[in-house]
Amino acid sequence: MSRLDLLPPYLFTAIDKAKRQAVSEGCDVVDLGLGDPDQPTPEALLEVMTRAIRNHAHHRYPCNQGSESFRCAIAEWFARRYGVNLDPETQILALIGSKEGIAHLPLALLEEGDNVLVPDIGYPVYPSSTILAGGEPRTYSLIAELGFRPDPDEIAAKSDARTRLIMINSPHNPTGAALDADAWRALLSVSADAVLANDGAYLEVGFGGEQPVSLLQVADATVDRVIEFHSFSKTFNMTGWRIGFAVGNSDVIGALDRVKQNIDSGAFTAIQEVAIHALAHDQMLVREVMSVYPERRATIVAALREAGIEVFRSDASFYVWARVPGDGDAMAFCSRVLKEHAVVVTPGVGFGPGGAGWFRISLTAPDARIVEGAARLRRLR
Repeated sequence: MSRLDLLPPYLFTAIDKAKRQAVSEGCDVVDLGLGDPDQPTPEALLEVMTRAIRNHAHHRYPCNQGSESFRCAIAEWFARRYGVNLDPETQILALIGSKEGIAHLPLALLEEGDNVLVPDIGYPVYPSSTILAGGEPRTYSLIAELGFRPDPDEIAAKSDARTRLIMINSPHNPTGAALDADAWRALLSVSADAVLANDGAYLEVGFGGEQPVSLLQVADATVDRVIEFHSFSKTFNMTGWRIGFAVGNSDVIGALDRVKQNIDSGAFTAIQEVAIHALAHDQMLVREVMSVYPERRATIVAALREAGIEVFRSDASFYVWARVPGDGDAMAFCSRVLKEHAVVVTPGVGFGPGGAGWFRISLTAPDARIVEGAARLRRLR
């Protein structure tokens, strides 16, 4: 059996197929499934790209590690945003989107038969990339009683001498749960020799409240084997641009860099120029991008509660995580919502076995479709 044969079907492919079938049958489908921002990339960033793409110097192969100016901009932003000083030469690496970096990390760390601890509710790339690297994904639990946060005691119990990587996602997709400094310290204390990694794609995405804590605000990246992945996709409505970065321990960053040198040729330098501008003007741009989500969330949450559906309380990400009513069969429930109400919502079990009994709603649909979707969801019983 090949490693490809071990991979489960990709969740969103099946959802998209069911949606397209409903549309082909003439249904007016409200798609609240995929987390892809509906708003355009801010105009200021488009203007930067218009100039950058005409710079002939950017048409050549980029620096694989990321341009010096991009890495310095990341260092400056990280110091300003999180109060953490990083070495642009050894602790920062440009990525072709954070998904790419996360998927390549197991290749940098694992030998055949090593294992990676992954959440039992999470981004499918975590276990899939482990399998493709010849490793064994071992799941740890995320449960409502602990606010969908990792239990350090369970992490310690499931780790052994061949545990090379512990994958965390804070703020978490799909639940929106976020770790505070104490939670990060507890995880660092049980990570032993394994690399502790945070998928931080949603660190800047939320509805107000306390600012989520970066792993690097707690860890000492000069000593601790840590890495954190950051993305421009959700923060700046740049999902199609494919740009992100990793920060962390120089040995871990260096290992990932070596893998990437043998696989890709780096991120388009013109896009790095746009990313530099985004980081320099992040407060204004992030406020603009995030402004649509609080009202959308309030609309959906009110509809679900009116229908008697429990909603998990969170101030992070742009998702709503809700409990399936009745017998808790998420797949059957989401199929019924599509068939009877023409609304696409995502079964929590698609993110792993821990998501059984829950479903996710994305707030990345136009306001009018959010309102229409909410009206239909109110009729759920």
